[in-house]
Amino acid sequence: MQEKTYIVHLFFRNALHIGSSRSGAGVESSLDFIHSDTLWAAIANYWAILGSVNGIPFKDFLDSFVCEKDDELNPHSNRPLFTLSSAYPFSVKGTDSRYWLPKPLSVSFGLSQLNSPELRKNERERYAKTLKSSQFILRENFAYWQELKRPIGHDVFLEQSERVGDEVIRPQAAIDRLTNSTNLFHSAVSYMEPVSEREGLYFLFRAKDDRIVRALETVLQVISDTGGIGGDISSGCGELRSHKIRQIQDDDVSWACLRGPDETNAYCLLSLCVPSSVYNPDSYAAYNTVIRKGWIGSLSVDMQKKRKTVHMLSEGSVILNKEPGRLVKLTPDPDLTPEWQGLHDIYRYGFAFIVPIRIHLND
Repeated sequence: MQEKTYIVHLFFRNALHIGSSRSGAGVESSLDFIHSDTLWAAIANYWAILGSVNGIPFKDFLDSFVCEKDDELNPHSNRPLFTLSSAYPFSVKGTDSRYWLPKPLSVSFGLSQLNSPELRKNERERYAKTLKSSQFILRENFAYWQELKRPIGHDVFLEQSERVGDEVIRPQAAIDRLTNSTNLFHSAVSYMEPVSEREGLYFLFRAKDDRIVRALETVLQVISDTGGIGGDISSGCGELRSHKIRQIQDDDVSWACLRGPDETNAYCLLSLCVPSSVYNPDSYAAYNTVIRKGWIGSLSVDMQKKRKTVHMLSEGSVILNKEPGRLVKLTPDPDLTPEWQGLHDIYRYGFAFIVPIRIHLND
């Protein structure tokens, strides 16, 4: 059965708080997008609560992602039910739809040695800082970056004022349960258009089994009805107002970036990724890593414990070989956390969602 690609639009009822590993003094910072491992964890948690979704038991769901041997030397032997990207902002203004994607970490054409020295100098002097500081770029400019055929510094410079949503720092009070003393801290949240379906986040997923679409519909509806995505859910953050899923057809010109241009020689990550093999510097053209840590968030276990820290390849990283990624087992060590013995395993989703890209290997 051929693998199909789908897009999921998420519309939020209120604010969104996605914790970041980089916080300011006394401030819990928030991301304006959702990492792929956070999305998968939400889906997995509610799938586990439901037990079986659209005829797929949770055990079958989990077994499709888990390696028989939790060893990075052994590549994944099964095919996961689906792979998904991180969730990025989008907006709709009239008939104009704007989708943001992670900026590839490879060198753009304007700064590439494929370009003339004069044009490289001009692009560097006028737009290098913008290109370096931009975390996301519009889908159309992402496609131009993939092709490696035209400078896009000016386009990226113009689009920086078109970002989706607003970030607000709001005060919160923590109450000590023993002494009733309060501690004031500040938390960042992202607001998007709450009334109409003009702003939100979207993610992509690939699956061969048509049952997955209906299953994800069910899980997302349960999340809308009973919970949310991200942090501070008890304070109203992360509540889904609605969602939409549709298939992206192979001949959809607007999403040609998913297929990539001709004669590509690398791949760009649209998700986080834990490599399935031992680190090989020759396999990575340009990459960043992000630290993923935090607390175990299980809906079926009334206990909070610190999760093991994992370093993952970030969105936008460019790799030379097709990297499947893998699921990482983070179950607490029984010697250090004996109270977790007998409870379920903990995992971090690290499968790769990649698209082809063209790079110049001498840049």
